[in-house]
Amino acid sequence: MNFLSLIDLFGVELRQQISLNVKSQKSKLGGIISLFILAASLGYLAYIMNEWISFRLLPKSTNTMKANLASELQYDEDQKLFEFFYWKYQDQQIDPFNQQNNILTPLGINFENGFPSAIFSFLSQNESISYYGTKKFGLNQFTLSQNSNGSSLENVRELMLVLVRCEKKYLTGNQSCASEEEIDNFFDSAVNFIAFQIHLQQFNSETQEFEFIKKSYYFSIDKVISSQSQVFLKQTQAYIDNGVLLGSIEQETFVQDANILTTSASINFWQKILGMDTYLNMIFRLDPVSQELKIVYPKLGEVLAQVGSIANILLLLRYVILYYNEKLLEYNFIDQVLSFYFTDYQQIKNSKVNYDKKACAVLVEQAQKRLVYINIIYELSRIQLFLQYHFGRKKLQESHSMGILLKPPNKNLNQDLEQALAQCQEENLDDENQTFHIKDFFLLSQPKNKQKQVEEQSVRQYDPIAAQQINSQIK
Repeated sequence: MNFLSLIDLFGVELRQQISLNVKSQKSKLGGIISLFILAASLGYLAYIMNEWISFRLLPKSTNTMKANLASELQYDEDQKLFEFFYWKYQDQQIDPFNQQNNILTPLGINFENGFPSAIFSFLSQNESISYYGTKKFGLNQFTLSQNSNGSSLENVRELMLVLVRCEKKYLTGNQSCASEEEIDNFFDSAVNFIAFQIHLQQFNSETQEFEFIKKSYYFSIDKVISSQSQVFLKQTQAYIDNGVLLGSIEQETFVQDANILTTSASINFWQKILGMDTYLNMIFRLDPVSQELKIVYPKLGEVLAQVGSIANILLLLRYVILYYNEKLLEYNFIDQVLSFYFTDYQQIKNSKVNYDKKACAVLVEQAQKRLVYINIIYELSRIQLFLQYHFGRKKLQESHSMGILLKPPNKNLNQDLEQALAQCQEENLDDENQTFHIKDFFLLSQPKNKQKQVEEQSVRQYDPIAAQQINSQIK
């Protein structure tokens, strides 16, 4: 059991009371500063907690690049990754993607391991209209993969978007091709552009949602020159830790950026490769260099630590108040000590005569020396030697066996003990010296009225804020 007591982390030290039920010196000024610090700390805590709950505190974010020997992107979102449409900047221009009298047929070709596996027409999609009033097409479901390990194309998936001269074999239903004359007029009547938009994603740390950002490109189409573009999609692996106390990681993969490299070649070049007249072809590939994004939101402990650091700065004011209260306690003690010896000390202290002021200064200096701990021990040693010299060692030894009986023999103490002790202070103490009574317990105690008077006088002198309250109560 003694060992358990030794490791107790909550042991307390004895704190001697300054006055009844008062163990530390406090002041009104200290209370005002304490209220200010408390209000400022609570206000800042409320502000920071509101910012934290609303996710407006910036999270810690690290973004690193990573080279992958093999990787895969499975895109399946409501928002289409890319869209394209004809830029119609004059009213007389014709939309080449019309299903009737079609001029350009947009085709998608899936490549697996370097060979085409499936061809599909974008004209079969549900129609949507661009802000130019032309038909808009796109794709929101597809798979890309890359393999940078070795020289083979195994496990490589790519997608090619081609705009070809209308081919009946790729039309369905009531779709039809325009005449050769209409196709030639389309290329000869105006400079034609295809608007291409790619939707990239970024993470919004405040809403904790992924938002789409649109990047637009424009490609010209010519009758004899074909444009070729390679679109490298760079994906990002995001790890989002939004736990309150402990880690709670969510993982997301999204396309964050795209690099487009464009060249040109003759129509005949692609005619030999694809067997069709292609005016624009775009190859979508997965970039082997990806990014790894780590986002860590502030935990509750970090938020409270931030509030604590501000509170510690405000608590620097406590050193001023501690110095003030320390001086107040010191002067209060000195006044009480001097009042024990000099009954007219308060009158001399309040006097405006120079001699009285000098006398008080000398007394205060001497009282400060008397309150030194070593001096107190010295004075007690003098008292012991004085008593031993006059009464002998035997009398002092007998004092260890002396004491007061709360219930003396042959007496019936019918009154309440607290009431009896209180009455003892009002009685005349004229009994014989050799007999001890309950009232002897108060023999050397300072009378209550005098003690209260000395304390109030000290407060008036050194704590002006509290002094105003005392004066108002007296009035």
